[in-house]
Amino acid sequence: MRNGFLLLTASLLPIFGFADCSTSAPAPERAFLQKVGAESAVVRWRGGRSVLCAGETADDLSRIFEAELIDGHRSVRIDGLAPDRQYFYEVGDQVRSFRTAPDAGTLPSDGRVHVWIIGDSGTAGERNSEGELEHEGEAAAVRDGFRRYNAEQGAGEPVDLFLLLGDSAYPAGLDEQWQESFFDVYPDLAASAMTVPTIGNHEMGYGLIDLCQLRSLLPPRATAACEKGPLFRPLGGASSASDPMTYDEDGDGVPSGAGPPYLKIFDLPADGEIGGVASGTELYYSLDYGPLHVISLDSQLSNGNSEKRAVMAAWLKRDLEANALPWTVVIFHHPPYSKGANHDSDTEQREIDMRTDFGPLFERHGVDVVYSGHAHSYERSWSLQGHVGASGTFSAERHALLAEGEPAFGGVERPYPQAQRTVYTVAGNSGHVTSVDGRPPCEGNNRIGCRFEDWLEHPAHRTFDTSLDDHAPNGIARIGSVVLDVTARTLRSRFVDDSGQVLDEFVIERAPSISAFEAPGSPSSGARLD
Repeated sequence: MRNGFLLLTASLLPIFGFADCSTSAPAPERAFLQKVGAESAVVRWRGGRSVLCAGETADDLSRIFEAELIDGHRSVRIDGLAPDRQYFYEVGDQVRSFRTAPDAGTLPSDGRVHVWIIGDSGTAGERNSEGELEHEGEAAAVRDGFRRYNAEQGAGEPVDLFLLLGDSAYPAGLDEQWQESFFDVYPDLAASAMTVPTIGNHEMGYGLIDLCQLRSLLPPRATAACEKGPLFRPLGGASSASDPMTYDEDGDGVPSGAGPPYLKIFDLPADGEIGGVASGTELYYSLDYGPLHVISLDSQLSNGNSEKRAVMAAWLKRDLEANALPWTVVIFHHPPYSKGANHDSDTEQREIDMRTDFGPLFERHGVDVVYSGHAHSYERSWSLQGHVGASGTFSAERHALLAEGEPAFGGVERPYPQAQRTVYTVAGNSGHVTSVDGRPPCEGNNRIGCRFEDWLEHPAHRTFDTSLDDHAPNGIARIGSVVLDVTARTLRSRFVDDSGQVLDEFVIERAPSISAFEAPGSPSSGARLD
């Protein structure tokens, strides 16, 4: 039965009389939700009890499940649940709760899917060479800003989905770095909403980098040494490998042999368990949540190899063709359009490949929004179609949805119509913002450690009022996160800073057709909103 809590199962059958959930137990080190569907959910934790106690109320946790030990985590899959219903569980010191997903294509009982999105948030434990915290309190400030926003403008609505855009554990994605920078910062959210991650470069351990590329940041002695040739040193996030088993946990150049902790910590729906087409790999996957189809792509490993990239693209095409839900969101780490202080989509190959090989698929198959991180700033595109080149080839008239001859902002009063267009957001600013203050201008092909002349000036991104503090022509250099709300007719995306202020938002509205708009590719102009 789905009308209650009658068919609970786990990796092992429920046990009765062998465990007592009323007795005290140590607090788990981490507890989090995975694969939350309309009829099932997975709870994973480490430490605490060896059993999970669950029930339909906080006062009656009468169902007891022996956990299976998987990759150092205790794991229980709970089946036989009812859609869109709250359940309670306990694995140690406190009772937690979660809500199952609504049936595919239907809204939750509160009328919308509420999503929180963070990128490059894993800075809480990042330290300099002296062991001092480099970004102390910044990720927590973003979290608290969201809480303030949610209390004041979101009516305290619980988060349904918790999306991570990569680089969630600096500098190298070690298990202890995941603990300090993710589980210790977001314990309540991870335990009450399904975490949906994507892999970034800092999840892939250490790689060798030529320090002479950072010549402008080096002391004179090191600069002089560069005259003799490259100075290769291990650096977190610098791996260019396409094989997860090359993960190097300590920078000695020897793979650890176990792959990245990212693939050990999470239990991701590679087999299409909660919707979508099975990918057969946890590096990329998809899922359904009510009216929302979410796709997580791998812009780090699979994208770094042409054959693997083609396989991922073929799977994406099958998944998009099979998707019949009203809204589609895609997440991956490397942004197709960005002029952040630390990354440039004109020059970095992973960004170029995601733009050229996947952008046309997004538009052809109705992907509404794409969220990425990597660049430590906020940027948000116009409603785009047909642009796959470098920033200098962008034409608002040909590639952006227009309103009265200018690119349309897609605000609440004049939302974007849902069509074969995509809005791209860069939100790699949930742990810190990379400053350009004091950096020398970039010279030649060097793009590392210097200031781009066109910093936060990618023309595919919407414009901002530069008289405002930390606002650049096409982006904002302030820490924050993204809140996404989806209803039957609208998709609304907001950038919320660390004080809870909304600094940007756009809305996409479903319409029966786009016949009222000028056809894309018209020789006279792009599509229009007027």
